[in-house]
Amino acid sequence: MGSLANSGNPRLGFLGGTFDPLHLGHLKIAEIALKHASLDKLLFCPAHHAPLRTAPALFSPQDRLAMVQAVCQTRPNMEAYAAEINHGETRYTIETMQEVKSQFPDHDLFLILGADQFSRLPEWKNVQTLADLVHFLVFARHAKCPSKPDIDNLRATFMDNSLINISSTHIREHIRCNSLPESLLPPEVLRYIYQQELFPNKIKSSA
Repeated sequence: MGSLANSGNPRLGFLGGTFDPLHLGHLKIAEIALKHASLDKLLFCPAHHAPLRTAPALFSPQDRLAMVQAVCQTRPNMEAYAAEINHGETRYTIETMQEVKSQFPDHDLFLILGADQFSRLPEWKNVQTLADLVHFLVFARHAKCPSKPDIDNLRATFMDNSLINISSTHIREHIRCNSLPESLLPPEVLRYIYQQELFPNKIKSSA
């Protein structure tokens, strides 16, 4: 379905999501992608609001971006990409990836996503244009192998990853109860939440 053979161009990974908040599972995915796809750099892009997500985010867009930036500051091969937050509106992946390509025209683009979203690619806006633009790096979320979407020119590699049993929903439930699951969050995220006192009575609206 696609080859990870090196074309000689710089290789840029892209991991988008709500990151509400960014947790150690996200970082593990990023580290695997960097290593096994031989990426030169990986962009973490917090969404202002994900198109297929119905529930509002717990943290404001500005706080989610700040947490991602804090994590990336200590990791030279990772970079926070603020475009979707700066636009201040829901953005489709194709719009953001076209913007990334305009900024990194000589790079090969690798879009990281979970197997559940990979199976839902036909629901994405302008997915054929997206498939022509990127190589998908697909991470298992469950033991079941995902089905291959019927999309022309689909380039995808299934990553050989152990299942990462960290639930963003579980983390948010703890935070709503003023309890931080410290073993599941990067120290930079913990520090930011504590410093900004981002617990339910102080969390800003993402509306």
